[in-house]
Amino acid sequence: MIVASGCGAISFDVEQNLPEQRVQGGGVLGGLLPSLLPNPARFTIDLKAEQEKRGTGPATKLFLKQLQFRITPAAMPSGNFDFVDEAHLFAEASAAGLPKVEIATLKPAPRGVLILDFDIVPAVNLLPYVNAGAELSATATGRQPAEDVTFDGLIVLDVRI
Repeated sequence: MIVASGCGAISFDVEQNLPEQRVQGGGVLGGLLPSLLPNPARFTIDLKAEQEKRGTGPATKLFLKQLQFRITPAAMPSGNFDFVDEAHLFAEASAAGLPKVEIATLKPAPRGVLILDFDIVPAVNLLPYVNAGAELSATATGRQPAEDVTFDGLIVLDVRI
């Protein structure tokens, strides 16, 4: 989808699915939540291909529009996100000399849900991070779930030309 806005600027959205993650269950006793993203996900969007597909010029900015985690399998979920109290997501590309930057947050996490929709940190230009193949990492507070919980996710980016 291409959207035109004021001053001749063009923007379009691109989506990236996040691979399934597994948070290890801790049994009845549980413990502190060790990690929300045990396997950091890479930004794998090919901006050049997306621009060619739409017939646009090069991207000048890239902003996070939506970030969502979804309990899997969707047909028969085995849990929810009640084990998360708070979460912060970051883009990292230290090999490219870019600082770790917070891009989304969830404070406090809602209870009883199968989908977490994160609040987006505004005005973070992710273009240099995506070009560098940055990783998405997370910190979170909460408790280890009683049983293993699996989830995947979705990232939607707003590409500005």
